[in-house]
Amino acid sequence: MAEQKPELPNGFIGAQPRFSELKLKTDSHKSSQIKVDGQNMEWIKLKTENPMKVVTKLVKCAGEQELPGYVLCQRKDDDEVRFLVGFPENGFYKFQIFALPENDPAENLPNVYNYLIEVTGNFLPATPFVKTYTKFYTDCCYLEEPLFINPNSDDLDDVKFKVTVPMAVKVAVHAVDEWFHLEKNGSKWEGSAALARFKSSGAKITLNANYDKDSNSYSVLLEYNI
Repeated sequence: MAEQKPELPNGFIGAQPRFSELKLKTDSHKSSQIKVDGQNMEWIKLKTENPMKVVTKLVKCAGEQELPGYVLCQRKDDDEVRFLVGFPENGFYKFQIFALPENDPAENLPNVYNYLIEVTGNFLPATPFVKTYTKFYTDCCYLEEPLFINPNSDDLDDVKFKVTVPMAVKVAVHAVDEWFHLEKNGSKWEGSAALARFKSSGAKITLNANYDKDSNSYSVLLEYNI
């Protein structure tokens, strides 16, 4: 039986009071009520006049279950923020966005926009996305692949990586005692990592960047669990 549409407080869905004040605009979806059919993820994009810091909250309405691992937040520049939202099952989800200008020292970000998302016809549960570190977002890094690593996959001997890391001198994937260095191809860093031997080990796989050719120090940008 299909899940019933949840009853939400008046004014919950859509733009909240600070949305227009912060000069934010919806981009990918003009409606705050989204229907996703036959897919286990959806891109949602906002336009931003100024660099914004954001946090999100994804909740499965049935049972009020929070799903922090199912949102990937990225930006290619200061004019847009992209959210990839994953859905582990069919039903209704509340997706809330909180934001403030990046130069605002306040730690409590106000709720600026809320979506109600209905997912139907999804027969492949989404996998939690990679964990992003603050520097990944603030530096406008952008990940094309992999958005996650499935520990049950049979293709872990050749995991492809493609990522944009502005100002980086070197980019590498680190897995326990191995380093896999990516190569610069235009504006992107590309390469692959043989991760099969770490399968089901609980190992953390990180993507790291070096910003000084005279230093061997790397900053962690992304973290996968395998």
